[in-house]
Amino acid sequence: MLLALQPAIAPAQDVATGRVLAERWCANCHIVTRSATTGRADGVPSFPALADAPQTTDTSLRRAMSASHGRMPDFSLTSREQDDLIAYIRTLGKR
Repeated sequence: MLLALQPAIAPAQDVATGRVLAERWCANCHIVTRSATTGRADGVPSFPALADAPQTTDTSLRRAMSASHGRMPDFSLTSREQDDLIAYIRTLGKR
């Protein structure tokens, strides 16, 4: 009976799922891996650049994924998918 009163344990972010999401939904506009040999010339930030930017936070990434703005397509990710994608982006940073 006490188990029902305990909070549910949220599963950890899944970096592998985040990478799949990045390759499926983001790679058309962003460089989504560290191994890319060329960048885009249109000002769209790469995921490694986002991961290394000091102003990048989980909140700023979530906000960017949630709001349609400028060139960003209007797609809807679940909270879990956003967590997974943020976890993946974080793996690309040098810091």
